[in-house]
Amino acid sequence: MNAVKHKKPIITVKRRRIPYDEAIGIIEKDNQDFSNALSHMGFCSEGDFPFRMSKIINKVTLWPPVDIHPGAKIGEGTMIGRYTNIMGDVKIGKRVRIQGFTYIPDCVEIGDRVFIGPGVIFTNVKRPKVRGSMMKTRDGKIIIRDDVSIGAGAIIGPGVEISEGVLVGMGAVVTKDLRTGVHIGVPARQMVET
Repeated sequence: MNAVKHKKPIITVKRRRIPYDEAIGIIEKDNQDFSNALSHMGFCSEGDFPFRMSKIINKVTLWPPVDIHPGAKIGEGTMIGRYTNIMGDVKIGKRVRIQGFTYIPDCVEIGDRVFIGPGVIFTNVKRPKVRGSMMKTRDGKIIIRDDVSIGAGAIIGPGVEISEGVLVGMGAVVTKDLRTGVHIGVPARQMVET
């Protein structure tokens, strides 16, 4: 019996048509690089492995995957963490740090040098409706002034203003304007030093 020889297919990788064996080599190398990156948990210097985890676009550092509305205005030097959703015409200042799993809807304005911890949720509607246009039901703009720090898992309600230098503790629920100091709890209240 004669052995039947099969031709190896031509594969398209990174918009190039290359032979099958070369494609497998590229895929294996990418898998190894990705495994190395995961073992570093994303924190490493540029020379530690062959590719950078982040992407710098218009002087903004993104840690993909992120979802950013094209109308969002983001200042230079800002870092946006993984799985962050920025929906609508949001304004974000310079050198802001937005950690992963954060949700920022339309009607939010964030100042310069703000830290937003992981899992922070901004809400822009008090009584959401399934029917009709959500665009007509916004309950006020959320304004975060310069140098504010918001801890992990905090929820910022609609129509709230947080003044310059305020610290919001993790898990706090902000339902009214915050003027000075450290705020914790549900609803957020100013922490009194003893």
